[in-house]
Formats: sequence, C-alpha cells, structure tokens
Amino acid sequence: MNQRAMRYATVGLKPLLLLSLLWGGCSSSSVENYPDRPISIICPWSVGGATDRTSRQLAVFLEQELGVPVNVINATGGRGVTGHSRGLKARPDGYTLAIITGELNMLHWQDLTSLTHQDAIPIMSLVDGAAAVFVKKDSPFQSMQELQDFVKENPGKLTATGTASGGIWHLALAGWLDFSGLNADDIKWIPMNGAGPSLQELASGGVDLVCCSLPEAKTLYESGQVRCLGVMAEESLAEFQDVPTFRSQGMDWSISGWNGLALPVGTPPPIVDKISKVVKKITSGETTLQGKTFPELMQAAGLSTKYRANDEYAQFLKTNDKTLGKLLTSDAFSQMSSRGTGPLVFPGLLAVAICVILGCLGVQKKVHALAPDVSKDTVTKQGVVNTVLILLGIVAYLLFAEELGFILTAGAILFLLLWKLGTRWWMSALITLLFIPGIYTLFAQLLRVPLPQGVLGW
Repeated sequence: MNQRAMRYATVGLKPLLLLSLLWGGCSSSSVENYPDRPISIICPWSVGGATDRTSRQLAVFLEQELGVPVNVINATGGRGVTGHSRGLKARPDGYTLAIITGELNMLHWQDLTSLTHQDAIPIMSLVDGAAAVFVKKDSPFQSMQELQDFVKENPGKLTATGTASGGIWHLALAGWLDFSGLNADDIKWIPMNGAGPSLQELASGGVDLVCCSLPEAKTLYESGQVRCLGVMAEESLAEFQDVPTFRSQGMDWSISGWNGLALPVGTPPPIVDKISKVVKKITSGETTLQGKTFPELMQAAGLSTKYRANDEYAQFLKTNDKTLGKLLTSDAFSQMSSRGTGPLVFPGLLAVAICVILGCLGVQKKVHALAPDVSKDTVTKQGVVNTVLILLGIVAYLLFAEELGFILTAGAILFLLLWKLGTRWWMSALITLLFIPGIYTLFAQLLRVPLPQGVLGW
C-alpha cells in the first residue's frame, strides 16, 4: 500500500475511532447515571385486564422511586408475541422493561415464536390468579355441572373468550373440557387481546362465556352484570369467598395465570441490580404512595399476588415451562398448538423477495430488460458514496428505531436517502409520506408483526 493510500486509510479510521470512544463513554456514563430519561413498560395485553392494571400500578411506584417518567405501552397482537417480543428484544439498556405472562411459557411450544423464558432476566413475579368461568347475568347456567351437561349434549354450540387463541385462559377452559371427557374444542373459542375487551363482549351478549381471573372481572362481577360459575383454584379465594371452586363441584381441575417483571437479556448487571432492589422495596411495602403501599393497592383491586424474586422466579419459569409444554404437546392439545402461519412468516417472505431482487440485479448484464448495459468501469466514486449512505442508514435505524419508533426513524432515513441519491425533495417527501405509514399499517396493524413504536407510541 503506497503512502497516499495509507494516509487516506488513516484519515478514514480517525472518525470511526472517535465514534467508538464516544459510544463507549456514553454507554458507561448512561449505566452510571441510570436512569436519566423516561422508561417504558411493555404490556402484552389490552387495557383493562389484570396484566394492564398491574403494569400501571407498578409504573406509578417505579416513577416515584426512580425519579423519571415511566410509561406503559400496550403492545397487543400475535397471541402475545407482539408484546413479549417488543419487551424482551428491546435494547438491553434498562429503559424498556417487560411485563411477561404465562404465554411466554406457551408461545414457543405452539411454534409462534422462538422466545422462551431464557430470553428474559426475571426480576419479580407479581400476580398469580386462578382461572374462573363467567356468564352473563341472565344466563341459564347456574353451576359448572349444568354447563358441562349442556356442552356434552350440544358440542360446538357455545362460544367463549378471555384471551388470544391458545393463551392461558384458553388453555384453562380447554383443559377443563378435556378433564371432563369432552373435546377441547367443544366450546368455540373467540380470540381477543385480553380479559378487558372479552368481558365487555360478554356483557353485551357477544359470547356465552368468558374464562379469566376473578380480579379481572371484579367490576362487572360486583355490579351484577356477570356471574361466576366457579374458580379453578384448590380452595376458595379470600376476596371471593362466595365463588365456589371447581373442586367443590366435583371437578378436580385447577390452573392459574401469572405475570411478572423482566428485563431483556444483556442488560448491564448494575442496572439489573438497581431495578431488582427498587422492585423488592416496592413489593415489600416499604414504599408508599398517598399513604398506600403496592401490596395494599393490589389487594384492594382484588389481584392475587405472589412475589418471587430473581432466582426463585427463574426456577418457577423453568418449571412452569415444562408443565405447560407437556400439556400443550399432548394429544388433546395438538390441534390448539398447531398453526398455519404466524407473524414471523411475513418478514421471511419479505426477505425472500429481497433475495429475488438482488438475484435479478446480479444477472443484469445478461438480461437487458432488467437494466441498461454496464460498462467495465462499474466502480465509481458516486457509487461508493451511495453504498456508504445506505449502510449508514441501516446503522442509524438499528441505533434509533427502538427509541424513536419505526415511523419516525424509517421515515427520516428514507427521505434523506432519496434526497441524497438525486430525487427531488418534494418527491422524496411524498414517497416517504405514502410508503412508510403504509408499511407500518400492513405489518404492525394488519399482520401483527412487532415493529418498534418508540416513546411516542408510533
């Protein structure tokens, strides 16, 4: 290499070295000063359910203890894949906390995602609530035995909901059917994004049954709009002594749903330790908010809590994963566990399309219709600059998408690339305004593919 080339190489390396030093300095500083900006909690289910209420209650206490805003984002869809993916695949910097639920130990058994409990750093389990079966106030069913007899005579006539298809409440109801000698699909399951909208659907007469926890239905239950036929617990719940258990009705079947707090794998240990200590302080009742502690407020909401910290929580996740895996892979649930397509299929199709396009570009010399003739002098200064710009755009997306969201980050990058590559600014803006929201709507809204929403929620 001649001196001129070495000089250019040295000059080119200096900015990269400077950036790496700045990045390293910012990283250590951010850990030392954590937290110094807002934190997001990703909740995988809709507003109104036990998981959402737990997330928002915890957020208020975390905000007081950490001194920064803590926002709850309901990332629903994909049977829980969307929320769990956004929470556990976020940048491991402590600014995105994940609320995980029993579905995390189910989704990978159903081939819906590769995520498992090993992709989470367990902090604390929070709610552990037994499943219960609810009917509308004017329903003809007065007990679980009456419901069972009707289903036996009329398989497939009743509809039920409570969560996504194959979710924990679906598993609870289907498990009871299997236990009773019926088929797991003798009650048609209508998938929904959580107990909140499911109970509203029941109250309006849209479905015959809802399976969820008693605390989730507390408001409608206490107002008399719904009735509870039984709870899948070994003994009566302290807050709902009037609700009979399945066991007291001659059905030895019990199952519960849980949720808890976790961090993405790779989060720096000092941040994990800080979050763990703060959450332990909150769940132990040391922190008060307007004279009330977190356990007191959870009890007032009728939520059954079970606090397992760190290693104990990790062991619970491991055991629970094996238990649910054995159930989901059994013959009774093989149909429930199978699927045709899922949210990860569509990015795969997009990747295949990109490969086809690149393949066409690779043979452009042979197929004149694909591109004009290419001269021997194919490497030009402008071509190198354009390649570098595209690579910088990819790096910028990886760095900023999680914080700013897909629309803002991808929109800014696409506009700048189009403009720098020679497109007029107004045409670049028009293409960006039409293309980016369209892609977001297609994947995030219609196909339920997890895309970063950022601090603004879009």
